[in-house]
Formats: sequence, C-alpha cells, structure tokens
Amino acid sequence: MLLNYLQTGDQTLTLTSAWNFNGGNFFDFATSTFRSVSSNPSALSIISLGITVLMLTPYIRVIAGVIYYLVQKDWKYVGLTLFVLAVITSGLVLL
Repeated sequence: MLLNYLQTGDQTLTLTSAWNFNGGNFFDFATSTFRSVSSNPSALSIISLGITVLMLTPYIRVIAGVIYYLVQKDWKYVGLTLFVLAVITSGLVLL
C-alpha cells in the first residue's frame, strides 16, 4: 500500500480489468507477472509477484523432493512424489 501511495498519491488500491484472470493457466500468469515486474514495477505487479512466488513454493518443494528421492534411489517415494507433482501441475495448468 505504501508503494502504491508513493507512486500514485492515492490511498486506495484500484484493480483494473488486467487483474481479472480469464482462462489460460497459472504458468502464463506467472510469466506475465515476471515480465511486468521486470519492465515496469508497480505496486500491483509487486503484489502479484508475491502471490506468484507463494503459489510456486509448494510446486518447487515437490520438484526438490523428486530430485532428493532420485538421488537416494527411493523408488517408492519417487513414484509418489511424481504423482503429487502431476496433480499439482494439472491444477496449475487447468486453473
């Protein structure tokens, strides 16, 4: 809110139609968020970046789990973790 106030001088946070998520998938949303933060960082793009990072945290954790279990050669947990990764990926793609 402070960043928004410093940039706009307004104490209210106005969400435009660009913030409506219509179709697509999470990875498209994440890509556009990273692009908007790198090209023109605004208060709303930084908020969106925070939400994107929070949503990617469990996804990255599961990927790290797959790698760990592969290194340990624990095939049962590799299979289970790959199943969880597939469920999470389908949820993010079919959002």
